[in-house]
Amino acid sequence: MQFVYPWFLLALGTLAIPILIHLFNFRRYKKVWFTNVQFLKEIQQETRKQSRLRQFLILMARLLAFACLVLAFSQPYIPAPGQQQRIKGPRAVSIYIDNSFSMEAVATEGKLIDVAKARALEIASAYSRSDLFQLVTNDFEGRHQRYLSLDDFRKAVEEVQVSPEVRPMEEVMRRQADLSSDYRNTNREAYLISDFQKNSASLDGAHPDPGIGWFLVHLPAEKRDNLYIDSAWFLSPVHQPGQVVNLRVRLHNASGQTLEKIPVKLTINSVQKALASFSVEPESPAEVTLSFTENSSGIQYGVIETVDYPIVYDDKYYFTYTISPSIPVLAINEQNANAYLDALFGHDSAIQLTNSPVKQLDYGKLFSQNLILLNSTAEIPSGLAQEITRFVRNGGSVVVFPPATGKTDSYNALLPQLGLPLLERTDTTLQRIASVNTESPVFTDVFEKNSSGKVVLPDNVDLPVVRKHYILKQETRSQAEVLLKLQNGRPFFVSAPVEKGHAYLLASPADESWTQFPRHVIFVPALYKIALLSNPGRPLCYTTGGNPAIEIPADSVSEANMYKLKKEGSDFEVIPEIKTFGSSVTLLPHDQIREAGLYPIVAGTRTVTGVAFNFDRRESDLKCYSVSELDRQVSRMNLKDIHILKEKKRPLSAEIREIRQGTPLWKWFILLVLFFLACEIALIRLLK
Repeated sequence: MQFVYPWFLLALGTLAIPILIHLFNFRRYKKVWFTNVQFLKEIQQETRKQSRLRQFLILMARLLAFACLVLAFSQPYIPAPGQQQRIKGPRAVSIYIDNSFSMEAVATEGKLIDVAKARALEIASAYSRSDLFQLVTNDFEGRHQRYLSLDDFRKAVEEVQVSPEVRPMEEVMRRQADLSSDYRNTNREAYLISDFQKNSASLDGAHPDPGIGWFLVHLPAEKRDNLYIDSAWFLSPVHQPGQVVNLRVRLHNASGQTLEKIPVKLTINSVQKALASFSVEPESPAEVTLSFTENSSGIQYGVIETVDYPIVYDDKYYFTYTISPSIPVLAINEQNANAYLDALFGHDSAIQLTNSPVKQLDYGKLFSQNLILLNSTAEIPSGLAQEITRFVRNGGSVVVFPPATGKTDSYNALLPQLGLPLLERTDTTLQRIASVNTESPVFTDVFEKNSSGKVVLPDNVDLPVVRKHYILKQETRSQAEVLLKLQNGRPFFVSAPVEKGHAYLLASPADESWTQFPRHVIFVPALYKIALLSNPGRPLCYTTGGNPAIEIPADSVSEANMYKLKKEGSDFEVIPEIKTFGSSVTLLPHDQIREAGLYPIVAGTRTVTGVAFNFDRRESDLKCYSVSELDRQVSRMNLKDIHILKEKKRPLSAEIREIRQGTPLWKWFILLVLFFLACEIALIRLLK
């Protein structure tokens, strides 16, 4: 037991007063003479014993009443476990309100966000007006970095709104500790009011400041059912006008009941393109395929919608992509164009082929291409090798046909930069291509599949003959993938990823004297698919908040060097930071995009491209820790400075005072004062 005002115990010295009164206030007896003295002596002794006992009991009741009164004024209490030593002066109280989307769930008292605001005000009422208060939300706003008076704090709490920001609990605790570091010589206490979602509220990585008293206020929702669109992707990366494509959509049922015949709708450029329905088991995902015909070329703005309540922020999924009218392809030749490449790409409306001799090449036009065909030039200048490497790393594709002259030094200087094997000596042994990697994206959908969905080529399939080829020396750690393999097991056609782009290498030039490959039917889908895959892809969408890097192609760079992200259907616009990396421009929005939607990127009056933003789906899974689970985390991590405020019938402010000050006992001592005074009165009046 400890005391709030221990100096008041000095008043116990006043207990000597009733003792002195008792000792010096002896009752005087009158002597009456009787003849039978022996009988009177017995009565006198008995009367004196009863009187002394009565006076002693009255004295004890009086002393106990005075002692309990002194103890009551000294305010004794039983300290709470782990209670910190109180420092004189005001308290610095930091209160975090979880204002993420999950706080829109409904509790018995209303929405969790409203309950959290009411709890914050109730916590503040448990303190005096001289204490300082700080509000922290997921937004980490600058105006919330300073401590406020009680009245200003109440106004700030009323202004809290639901936000798309998601913060891990350890980040919130670190933020509260950092902002209170200027008050180390003050009583510091921090409250975290949240539903404690399992996706973000784990305490396992938390390192709470031991100089702060931490309090967790758990808010349970009455119902935590939610259906949300998790993600979407195209089954094929190739997009052409008039082509039928399949969009795969993954939805998740984060509820405990089976959902049946739930509609999902696809809209492209404000026109409904597909409608489907699905059923999903409890706590399970479901995937739906939406098929539609591509629109004309240009920027495509898509929205996927479903129906759910009351959590509705994740019922829409925005995405964008671009359909190019034609794919720019550049063939770099020694002198004349290659007849086979011209026949394949020269008359195709979907391909824009440009032929250029290597000595007359304009390096500035390289980065406006999607695909470069390095067609057996006698030598690769070092400047061209550097530009091709940079072009591929920035997202372009290149197909390297080896030289027919046998001079490979300049090629072998370039190929390692592209992750491709080196060219060794030539082999004139007649070979035939023996196997095709049908799992590669280059040959996907080229061959028919069997009933099990796999491609099995017949044993007598007619594949190209190779009369002469270079031996490709492939490193052990190389990421190069073999697309075509010869009978002797050596690779003939390989590919390798290079950062954002892709590189391909053949073991023979596109020359009939070396191989039949340029005249074979497999040459057409292989090169054509490479051209289609060379179209640089960009994410279908980004997540709100944060600072995603949005890349813009080189030919979109505006002379004005000013870009804006404008939200479709509103007046909201953002001017991002602009960074130039070689041939591309990167836009950095710096956490300015807070609303989900479609955002065209404009430069002046011209729309460069379009991007989409969606809210963070971590808030969509409403599984939360229970109080017992939080208790186990605190016990497992041996966090003695963390208290969990449980839901009880009494007010939250009373529970806070009990944890902060311990269990007060002064009321019990007041009752004991009254009890002992009653005992004294009873002894005086009843015991004669």
